Amino acid sequence: MIKFRQAVFALLFLLLGTPILAQHHYQVTLLRAAPGELGELLEYVKKQKSDVEGNMMIMRHSQGDHWDLMLMAPFSKPEMHNYSEWVDFQHDFLVESDVSWKELLEKDSESGLYHIEMFNAARGLHDELLQQRAMENIYYNETNRDGNVIFVTKFGSDVDNFTLGFYKDMIDFATDPVLTDKEFEAAALKAGFKSRSAIGLYLRRFLVGHNDTIATKVN
Repeated sequence: MIKFRQAVFALLFLLLGTPILAQHHYQVTLLRAAPGELGELLEYVKKQKSDVEGNMMIMRHSQGDHWDLMLMAPFSKPEMHNYSEWVDFQHDFLVESDVSWKELLEKDSESGLYHIEMFNAARGLHDELLQQRAMENIYYNETNRDGNVIFVTKFGSDVDNFTLGFYKDMIDFATDPVLTDKEFEAAALKAGFKSRSAIGLYLRRFLVGHNDTIATKVN
């Protein structure tokens, strides 16, 4: 199975490497450690990060979804690692974003906590879901917060897209900006929502599945 997926990744490498596609491409790996193997797995992926001169982000699950580690790296060549010695579950997939690896590393350098939201779009509503994610980023920007980075799956997962938010710590994540209700409401309207209270309900109409995860940085 690993060899088959490597061959498919190699084909995608040729396709995604064409100059027609200007997006930035990333390989994402979700890992769930076998019982008692998380420590060994962590040591292995930290060495792996060191071997690629830090060109990997390692996120450790804190609460939410069922994986233990999420790895992200730029997709520069077809390469898959076999973690079967330490894991019960490994899921590799390819995504694209309009945010470059350099920009992601800049965000990551100032962060210690991540908010990851993975979405399964309802039938025929993939584009509308992406539009909603962009609207929510406008709302964040209008309320003095950084928007989330949006990733769209190209191969290997039933997750249609996911967003990644960068925060210093849990306090940073949980603290709202000091604005009046009127200012929050105005920001929601400017982003295209009917009201601030309608943001969450508007998202739900485009979904059949949604997982939230809080994760911490592994250096």
